[in-house]
Amino acid sequence: MKRLGTIVAMALLLGGSGASAHTAWLVRDANPGVWLLQFGGHQGKLEPAVPAKLKAVSGSNVHLAVAGQHVVIGLHYDNGIHTRPPRPGPTIERPMNEVPGATSATSAVKYGKTIVQWGGVATRPLNQRFEIIPQATAAPAAGQPMRVQVRLDGRPVAGVKIGRGENTADGTTDAQGMATFIPRPGANRLWAGKRIPVSNNPRYTELSYEYLLGFEAKP
Repeated sequence: MKRLGTIVAMALLLGGSGASAHTAWLVRDANPGVWLLQFGGHQGKLEPAVPAKLKAVSGSNVHLAVAGQHVVIGLHYDNGIHTRPPRPGPTIERPMNEVPGATSATSAVKYGKTIVQWGGVATRPLNQRFEIIPQATAAPAAGQPMRVQVRLDGRPVAGVKIGRGENTADGTTDAQGMATFIPRPGANRLWAGKRIPVSNNPRYTELSYEYLLGFEAKP
């Protein structure tokens, strides 16, 4: 389901061209019922979001709260296959078998979740292939540790770094997929990433999953 109010793809600043150093997330617009799809990551710059790559947006309602209010919004953004050419240069957004001489390529998939209103639904998995799941139903407070679990294919996954972006490491998941994050006042975006080698696939040699959990923390 892609329509929750209105999803708008935004292009603000043109950034770099790497395959996996990007994430996708939603922010609330000033207009009621409108959410902005943003995409970026290189040096904090935003890049054009491609509407066709937005594979799924799902909303979850808590009927005991305000009727019809979406309290959790899930996001699936497939950024395609990016192949490293045999000579130095930027990656090419084509499968490896379509780039003569190439020996490596990454299939880059982005997932995310925006928690609009905290409650029991905030801790329920959305069954995304790669997912961050908060462990408390109450809204987090700035400066106070919050526990999250990272899952891959529905199972806890160890050794995944989490942070405020791919270049920060606030923690690493343990054997149960658990890690601790310290939110800041106001808007937070908690990042996690996982790379998986792939063999015997002519199109790509690696899967890259990235996740952004968006939420507000009480001061």
